[in-house]
Amino acid sequence: MDQLFPRFVSDIDPVAVYGADSRIPHPDRPWLMLNMVTSADGATSVDGVSGGLSSPGDRRVFAAIRAVADVILVAAETVRREGYGPPKTNPEAAAGRTARNQAPRPRLAVVSASLDLDFTAPVFDDRPPPLLFTVDAPPAERLAQAETVAEVHRAGTDRVDLAEAMVRIAQTGAGVVLVEGGPSLNGQLLATGLLDELCWTISPTLAGGDSSRMAKGGPPRLDRLRLERALAQDHTLFLRYLRH
Repeated sequence: MDQLFPRFVSDIDPVAVYGADSRIPHPDRPWLMLNMVTSADGATSVDGVSGGLSSPGDRRVFAAIRAVADVILVAAETVRREGYGPPKTNPEAAAGRTARNQAPRPRLAVVSASLDLDFTAPVFDDRPPPLLFTVDAPPAERLAQAETVAEVHRAGTDRVDLAEAMVRIAQTGAGVVLVEGGPSLNGQLLATGLLDELCWTISPTLAGGDSSRMAKGGPPRLDRLRLERALAQDHTLFLRYLRH
């Protein structure tokens, strides 16, 4: 893997590169980063999942970005479609986390208004248990099940109040939150204006179809970004943007 920008560097280690980036939490909330892979024409999935857009380089960068997060935030639909399990880290990433005074691996946080989840799935076998953000009055039976396998937080009337969720996550001691979608969750986060960093993998593919774009829903807005870094491997681009 090579770095193309801001200067050319050959054969870089993405774990070291992403681990060296500065991410300073805000006074009242964590640093919020979004990581997504799309095709060259903007598709976020093929046949409903993102795996067809991935590559060996993407998996290396995906692991490197996860390695800097204290909490990984994801929507329930993505948990169901992508078959999420407890986050893992390899020995190299774990060593870097120890040096940064982080827990050995990230904690998962799931957003679900309906709590339509399989609470017997492996994703809920983690310790400490996943954080689960739902609305003020979710279905009572589902809530009772959720509270046996997750740390449940209620915030919001019709949908989860993501700004409040960030405050609650900060109260756990987390300084960096990584969002992994899906597009509807991404769109809600963009509407809050809370996003600090975008990590975007562009797969050298054309997908067509009717896949969602990276973020959808919410009022349209234009947030200026600044390109901080571009990496490449096997014609796949890995871009890191910060809010301008």
